[in-house]
Amino acid sequence: MRYFDARIIENRALGNGYFVLRMGGCDSLAQSRPGQFIMLRGDWGRDPLLPRPVSLLSVAPEGRADLLAKSVGRGTRLLEEALPGTRVSVLGPLGNGFPDPTPDSVDLLVAGGVGMPPLFMQAEHAARRGLVGRCEMIYGGRTSRDLVLLGEMRGMGLATCLATEDGSVGRRGRVTSALEARIDYHRTANRQERLRVFACGPREMLWAVARIAEPHGIECYLSMEEQMACGIGVCLGCAIPAGSRPFRYVCSDGPVFMASDLIIPPAPGHVAEGAT
Repeated sequence: MRYFDARIIENRALGNGYFVLRMGGCDSLAQSRPGQFIMLRGDWGRDPLLPRPVSLLSVAPEGRADLLAKSVGRGTRLLEEALPGTRVSVLGPLGNGFPDPTPDSVDLLVAGGVGMPPLFMQAEHAARRGLVGRCEMIYGGRTSRDLVLLGEMRGMGLATCLATEDGSVGRRGRVTSALEARIDYHRTANRQERLRVFACGPREMLWAVARIAEPHGIECYLSMEEQMACGIGVCLGCAIPAGSRPFRYVCSDGPVFMASDLIIPPAPGHVAEGAT
């Protein structure tokens, strides 16, 4: 982990507010693991004051790093408008990542919206090791416009299962229903096959993923999304309830956690035993 300055060398619009920033001068990120993130701040003065946490999408050995973001607030709008040559300040890589790909398991990569980058990077790592056939991307959004970089996924040979809430592409419904269908498929095809679930996306989606994996006895890893000011465990603004101790911090203990170590809230409408 270190502070350094990088330069934007490409800013590629994907539509619907999504864009990919390609940065040069990122040699310090060469050994980054899927799931790690950076704190990124543009040369924009005091407004906004704080850097933005951004997951890594891809890292190349020649000092190049790609980020996927969506314009949702002032900071991300400024990044969306940044021109090639723009200087940005970077702190990273931060946090911990997903477990390594392995030939002994099938990894179901569950992505919701802009939560896709660390899972894309996980698939890239699997492809480099000849293990992309042991991964599936289960990717969901509200509409087809929320599903990006599908050509890049096909190019690396990654199997995809798509879901949209409006049915405009893939399975109609939420990505969690697609996850349930894929688990059922694998359990029917080979009950002894080891499955792992890696997920990143909105908080309620992650809780739902954990609740699906738990009764099947499937290892489940959640990459938590959280607003943070420092990224290094100083401000304590990204605490989440955990089982092993009262709180863990997304920036320093995460962002990737085993679901079994987090306190997963019950499903909406669920009444706990003994409740009156």
